[in-house]
Amino acid sequence: MIKEKEKMDTINDFSSFGLTSAVMEAVKAKGFAAPTPIQTIALPRLLSEEGHLVVKARTGTGKTAAFGIPLVEKFTTPGHAPNALILTPTRELCQQICKEIASLTSRPFPRIAAVYGGSSIRNQILELKRGTEIVAGTPGRVMDLMERKVLDLSSVEFFILDEADEMLDMGFFDDVETILKAVKPNRRVALFSATMPEPILRIVKTYIGEVEILEDAAPEDEKPAVDQFYLIVKREDRLEALRRIIDGSDDFYGLIFCATKIGADELCRRLMENSYHAEAIHGDLSQEARERTLRRFRNRLTTILVATDVAARGLDIEKLTHVVNWDMPHDKEIYVHRIGRTGRAGRRGRAISLALPSERGRMSQLSRSMERILGSPIAFMKPPTVKSVMKSLKRRIISTAMEAVPTDNGWELDGENVAAMKTALFETPHDENKPDAPLESVAMDETPKEEKKSALLVDPVGAVSRELIDKLGAEKAVGALIVLSFGELLDPSRYGAITEFLEARPYEEARRETRSARHSAFRRGETGRERREQHGKWRRFGDDLGGVGSSSADGRLPFDSLRVYVGLGRQHGATPRDVAGLLARTGGVPNHFVDAIEMKDFCAFATMPEDAARRACGYSRSNKDATLVKPAVARK
Repeated sequence: MIKEKEKMDTINDFSSFGLTSAVMEAVKAKGFAAPTPIQTIALPRLLSEEGHLVVKARTGTGKTAAFGIPLVEKFTTPGHAPNALILTPTRELCQQICKEIASLTSRPFPRIAAVYGGSSIRNQILELKRGTEIVAGTPGRVMDLMERKVLDLSSVEFFILDEADEMLDMGFFDDVETILKAVKPNRRVALFSATMPEPILRIVKTYIGEVEILEDAAPEDEKPAVDQFYLIVKREDRLEALRRIIDGSDDFYGLIFCATKIGADELCRRLMENSYHAEAIHGDLSQEARERTLRRFRNRLTTILVATDVAARGLDIEKLTHVVNWDMPHDKEIYVHRIGRTGRAGRRGRAISLALPSERGRMSQLSRSMERILGSPIAFMKPPTVKSVMKSLKRRIISTAMEAVPTDNGWELDGENVAAMKTALFETPHDENKPDAPLESVAMDETPKEEKKSALLVDPVGAVSRELIDKLGAEKAVGALIVLSFGELLDPSRYGAITEFLEARPYEEARRETRSARHSAFRRGETGRERREQHGKWRRFGDDLGGVGSSSADGRLPFDSLRVYVGLGRQHGATPRDVAGLLARTGGVPNHFVDAIEMKDFCAFATMPEDAARRACGYSRSNKDATLVKPAVARK
């Protein structure tokens, strides 16, 4: 296996590859000025006659054209069976590849056919019988057509796997192996993917043999133009933090990544319950539902798309402003692939990760990796405050009103701008010397009906504006419309509290220092009680790092502890671990914050941070079925 990571000299023209005039015309028609770095590396190899390839490249770097151009260049005459097969994990990616390769063809040949599940197999069979040189499809439908003796792969010279890591790692391996056996023995294999973990490379070596691995060392201007941030929040606070991020953005239009299909559906449901225009996309959706969801998202009828990693492969959606990691990815390559969805075409994007307290160490390592790979670490941010969110909402409302100011032709009413027209009254001029009209003046309006009718027909918005102002006055009229249109959004009480944590690196440093101090005390033979008596206050690692209650003005937390009584003992089958877990869950702190556990037959005593102890006691009082937790009284 040959590994090769290189940065080629920049090639300014596709003519350097020796392409035919027909292909050059198609390339110019698409507006390709110069090859991308990954095209510069891959095209010479694929235009040659031999050798298997593994090409690592992010989505959006032109890898489809990197294997599409050699196919269009090579297959220029009709054949009795397909000469090239492209396997993809999703239907959307299959459609996108077919569209891209078709746009590179200025001649009758090659012809390309897309075969995938969820669409009429009869139409796909008819297309194959008419003849095609290139087939792009998903493994399931390709195997179905092979079993029906409709798809003959015996003449396939090029076998291409796009998003190869997902194809081999997500349950398609047996299908890919079966399909691979059906093509010509001396076929060429090319694997294109954004990531390629070592386990997948071992599989490639076993079943394909010697391969050349190409990886572009992307220059600075080719790296995603993304500002990276992370928050440390408790699991139950993630939705509140996400709502503040969405509401605090001037124009949120983004992808939210979840680890599972169930998680994506659940998050989408919770967002919709909170009046957000969100939809979910994953592998369980039918083809019709997936296409409808993507069409609505591309047209911005919905602005939030909750997706799994596999479902998002191959999605090419322009002008995304945000990528949010609801669940953290398993490795850095998946993280880079996710955030690469935004920050394209000269626009900057934002990537925000909602990390759990237990993921602080992992977040610190990922930040250092991104500093090496992308040139910038992942910056820590606190959850947006309610005050900052309200300011952002105010800016959006005023901006919408300013955009709806009438032109010289009057108010322009159309289906897309009706909502904006509602807020346009914000800028209606008003004579301050004229007193607000009382409500009783409604009955005194003696304007002839003919004049009212003509005014409503010529300038309906202006007519309603003037009448509202005459009846209510400018300030009351605007206030009434704000309440009608944005009253719910401008209610600060719709946001809940969020427990704040400090960033990961100080946490990790303090963790190491505290462990060292505790080990030193242990070597000296000091017990926990002796340490508390010596220092006067109980302090454990993490108290000053957030996550155990409301912080003081300087962002630090009190170190006082509290002894609590727990109505759970040895006779109930409980262990110290059970008591620590109970208090940790009800108090909202990690298990190691619960100390000095004293087990009795029918009860137990433990020490924990005071704020956490009060939360645990409050939880016990408010839930009748909960185990009794209360402050411990002095015992003789």
